[in-house]
Amino acid sequence: MSEIRKKLLPLMRLFLVAAVVVGLSGGFGKAAAKNLYAEGSATDSGMAANAEETPGIQWFKDQMKISNKYVEQQEGALGMSWAHFLTMVFLVLFALGALLAFFQRQRRTREILEMIRKEMSHGDNR
Repeated sequence: MSEIRKKLLPLMRLFLVAAVVVGLSGGFGKAAAKNLYAEGSATDSGMAANAEETPGIQWFKDQMKISNKYVEQQEGALGMSWAHFLTMVFLVLFALGALLAFFQRQRRTREILEMIRKEMSHGDNR
């Protein structure tokens, strides 16, 4: 079992790093939007041409009477607001820290159980 874990652990780390990089760069959403509009028919050519624009957002702002002074004029990192970007960074760091703590706890538990097993096998039950 530990041999399988040793072989799979580097692959899991690589997948996790790739998912974080793609997720931070917005690759999942962009790819989904491109696929959505790429599969459209010839009648959907207007939607395909405006794939980057979002007329629904403008309609929503008009209906809700949202002033331009409440619209963020400057983007932050990777096309996200700074608040959203920093929140995602802290969430990713927390998730990585939790995974690290989980693996350390598993390792320490395994060490303690092995030590108890050795003591029990030697008859040293103090």
